[in-house]
Amino acid sequence: MPTNNYSLNHIVSASPKPLAKLFAFITSFGLATFTLSMLLIITFLGTLEQAEFGLVASQARYFESFFIDRIDIGACWRALAFNAYWDIGNVTLPLYIVPGGYTLMAILFVNLFCGGIVRIRKSPKTIGIIISHFAILGMIAAGAVSYHFAKEGSLNLVEGQTNDEFQSFHERVIEIQKVQTDATAKRSALVIGDSKYKDLSAGKGRTFTHDSLPFDLMVTNWKQNAQPKRDAEGSRSDAVDGYFIQELSMLDDAGAAHPDEQLASACVVMAKDKNTGDEQKGILWEFAAAPLTLTFGSDKYLVSLTHRSYKLPFAVRLDQTEQEKHPGTERARRFTSKVTKINGSHEEKRIVTMNEPVRSEGYAVFQQSFDDGVRSGSNVKQSGFQIVENPSDHWPLISCIIVAEGLLLHFLMMLGRFIKVNPWIFALSLIGAFNAAFALAMWKLL
Repeated sequence: MPTNNYSLNHIVSASPKPLAKLFAFITSFGLATFTLSMLLIITFLGTLEQAEFGLVASQARYFESFFIDRIDIGACWRALAFNAYWDIGNVTLPLYIVPGGYTLMAILFVNLFCGGIVRIRKSPKTIGIIISHFAILGMIAAGAVSYHFAKEGSLNLVEGQTNDEFQSFHERVIEIQKVQTDATAKRSALVIGDSKYKDLSAGKGRTFTHDSLPFDLMVTNWKQNAQPKRDAEGSRSDAVDGYFIQELSMLDDAGAAHPDEQLASACVVMAKDKNTGDEQKGILWEFAAAPLTLTFGSDKYLVSLTHRSYKLPFAVRLDQTEQEKHPGTERARRFTSKVTKINGSHEEKRIVTMNEPVRSEGYAVFQQSFDDGVRSGSNVKQSGFQIVENPSDHWPLISCIIVAEGLLLHFLMMLGRFIKVNPWIFALSLIGAFNAAFALAMWKLL
């Protein structure tokens, strides 16, 4: 019996070892160092590629992805101006095992929570470090909230133009709008979100109805990246008015995934009159020059496949655009837009430039692109803005303040112990005085 008890106890005590090793790896400084190093590398590469591919594409490839599909060596080379010494052309490095920003931030969150909160020794001496770790976790959580719940889109304006709507980068909708005979009538449209029809591949259909419409609308044959093509032989059963939807590759010539905003979605719709049963059929294409027109009696309806539009609580007018170039080159160094924020009868002059957005009423306006009108041949300057409504927009600022307070508490308590005074009274009194002085300075400045 004693031998059996020893064996059983030995097995029980040995069984947690793999879990203990896994926990030790998850909480290790080595994993944290590797993750932070990878974040530094992809931030550097993503910033370089942004010069050629733009903010949205680089952000999607490096920072919002689970894994990075490739690195454009040629774009990075040109962004560093090395092509002035040796032009290597378009060179890409396919990669499918390098973790992207989303994966790395998830790993860092788990590492920090397990190592900096769960595993750390809890005592008055570590209270400041624990507070700082909680704040950093809040900073990482802000990125996740922003990724899943923020509304992001684009607003393109030419000089002198005013608009109060922006279009989502990724969310597509089918819009149904009645043609108004009264020019002063307010524009309104019924929308069908893409979550309700993007699973409708060939052979699948779903019917949508609304009391205000004289017809039911069936959606079918959805393709994420496609274009209408003429049925020259007239032999296709899926052709509509002599055209069918030809599916296109989701990859570019280098084998990398196309950015979502460059995809051209398409589907087939069929409108059935609720009274007569008559049917009208057509193809919706995201890049179509005009909406599909449906006629029911004396009423006309426009049906289009487009990116969802969001209304701003204020209007933006582009007054002037400016571009700075690197000396002796045609490469852009800085884009700046002078805009007017219009809220009712109140107008406010603001400046939007690269890495310096304008924030107002829960929205952030970033400078995204610039067109001097020369390349397009329009000779009209225009600016592209990225509009973001982010529920966690101020979380990073709050987290940084808490991190500073936590570290300040930790170091002041250490100093208090060193000079042999009560560390709590010493640290909290100095922090209180510092915060009061900072608040007074900010009040005077604002």
